[in-house]
Amino acid sequence: MRFSAVTLALVASAAFLAGANPATAAPLGEADHVPDESVLVDGEAGNSDDSVLDDGHDHDHAVPDAPEGNGTSDKGKDKGKDGAKKPGNAKEPNKNKKDDVPLPPPPAVADGLPTEVDPLAGYQGQFICSPETKVGAAKLTALIRATYETTYDIWTPRDCNQGGRSEHKEGRALDWMINSAIPSQNAQAESFLNWLLATDENGNEFAMARRLGIMYIGWGDEIWESYTQRWTELKGCYNLQDDGYDTYCHRDHIHISLTWDGAAAQTSFWGGDPSPAPFCSASRTPSSTPANPGDGLDFVAIAPKRVLDTQTGRGLSQQSCRLAARSSGGAGAPVVINVARGPGENAKAVAVRVTTARSNSPATLSAVATGAFDEIVMNAKRESVSILPVATDGTIAFTTDSGSTHVTVDVLGYFVDPASGGPEAGRLLPQANRVVYDSAELGAPLAPGEKRVVDVGLAATADGPPAGVLMNLTVTGTQKAGSVLVRKVGEKSSPADARIRYRGKASVTEPVIAALDNEGRVLVINRGRAPIDVTLTLQASAVRTPELGSLLVPVDPVDVRKGRSLLTELVSVQHAAGEDVSADTMTQLARVSASGASAAVLRVNAASVKKGGEVTFYSLAQPDHPSLIVPRKSRVTGLIIVPLDSRGTIRRDVVGSVDVNAQVVAYLL
Repeated sequence: MRFSAVTLALVASAAFLAGANPATAAPLGEADHVPDESVLVDGEAGNSDDSVLDDGHDHDHAVPDAPEGNGTSDKGKDKGKDGAKKPGNAKEPNKNKKDDVPLPPPPAVADGLPTEVDPLAGYQGQFICSPETKVGAAKLTALIRATYETTYDIWTPRDCNQGGRSEHKEGRALDWMINSAIPSQNAQAESFLNWLLATDENGNEFAMARRLGIMYIGWGDEIWESYTQRWTELKGCYNLQDDGYDTYCHRDHIHISLTWDGAAAQTSFWGGDPSPAPFCSASRTPSSTPANPGDGLDFVAIAPKRVLDTQTGRGLSQQSCRLAARSSGGAGAPVVINVARGPGENAKAVAVRVTTARSNSPATLSAVATGAFDEIVMNAKRESVSILPVATDGTIAFTTDSGSTHVTVDVLGYFVDPASGGPEAGRLLPQANRVVYDSAELGAPLAPGEKRVVDVGLAATADGPPAGVLMNLTVTGTQKAGSVLVRKVGEKSSPADARIRYRGKASVTEPVIAALDNEGRVLVINRGRAPIDVTLTLQASAVRTPELGSLLVPVDPVDVRKGRSLLTELVSVQHAAGEDVSADTMTQLARVSASGASAAVLRVNAASVKKGGEVTFYSLAQPDHPSLIVPRKSRVTGLIIVPLDSRGTIRRDVVGSVDVNAQVVAYLL
């Protein structure tokens, strides 16, 4: 694709503009427009007082009271200046225009745009607080400035505690301060709006507005909505021609609200797909009640399998779709996965790896049965490993509260009733990070492309080697970037295989859940272009002799915020009889710790920015090996098992520049 010089210049200027306006610089206005309920999904509606477009910016004078009988039109009705219906893209000339001023040239367009244009945008109302200017808004601002050199202020962000509902609070609305009463500025507005709403040479109506992801426009007493495809009266402004209403009626600025695709610059004007995947619809209404884990669960190790991929349609009854919020914001239709099949037929919980990608909005990914699961990051891929309770209907389900995202879900193992686990089940035995393999110590680095079978079957008994392990894999001695795959011996390649990415001259440690073959082995593959060393340390083994291991009890996630916490301060722990443990009874119920739990199971996400670092969770003496090594500008996720001391203490040490988010998701009894 070839770009004009003006268009190429937008890349650098947009990067600057994205951070140019702090949130506090945003003009204060009223609530943004909320359309007629007929255009909302499933009859959704905003708050009853969210019926007007914001007035754009602070002003020194108060807006005068509207005169009685001002003829305010109902929102969304098709009324022209005299109540007559007007064509979709026709806008009457501004009556304040004093001179005929030639219209300046419209914005430059990249060569090679696809013939197809993006779909007409539906309404996507503000819901979250994220006022930082989004990349699509910054690029649109840069485009306007590059086209109309005399342009003055263009505002985007607004403090979330100011005014009513507004897309400014999500960094995806612009207020272009341009006055319809000034002929030269009015000419710029007409040039831009004509270009936005024109039919292109391929017959596509409102072509550039669609390619930019424009949701609605407020200008000169009127509003144009993508979801109605016409100009209509704005807030009774045809009868509010006093100068004191110029801001209220958008005569001194143009307001533009973008969809989330437009805000993320994922639309075709910026090189995105003009045919994005539709939003997923709910295949069923999932249960939000977690299955009862009873006295605890055994672990069934499996070769990881992908059970959901919204980009390909895997696990869905339809083709590719995106997990999306409601049109008015908040949790939308869930994606629902039936995990109670095959080895998971009797599962009460699952170990999963969940990845979001091509997200167009910052948001929260939530599990229907347990609440918030992970953060979603705009235009980024984000992975998280956790243990999730299975609902009473055998499902796990996810929602997002803003914008849309693609999601993949890989099942890494099942947790089942002890009586129903079968020969593949094991009981978790904490191993306190015992080293079971160190290629550096053996003087045997993994060559590029090498596949090596490694014995990690510590704690084999007369009943056989462990069924699976939770271990930490550390990569050192790296010269070039690459990745390490871990797979069950004898299994074929799968997109769900554990993959640890490494950088040149940087170590990394990441937890891995692995199923073992009948000899207690795993396959480790170096997918890099240079030799590396690998160290494997065991967190826990799924032993086949029940008397040696501990049952797992899943819980709703609870944040571990302190460097030192007690498990009983975080969750209500139960002993084998199912009774709550109190401070008065902890000691007599203790097996390893005073809480009655032998270990805590943490879901950990750790990220570094400028420098890397290490994170170690422990209870007694600090182990020789950290729980996680996080290279610079990287993120590591996984499960950490912390064997507990007599008081149930969870300690955390951080070395270097690492942000850590940890939650208790289960404990062992």
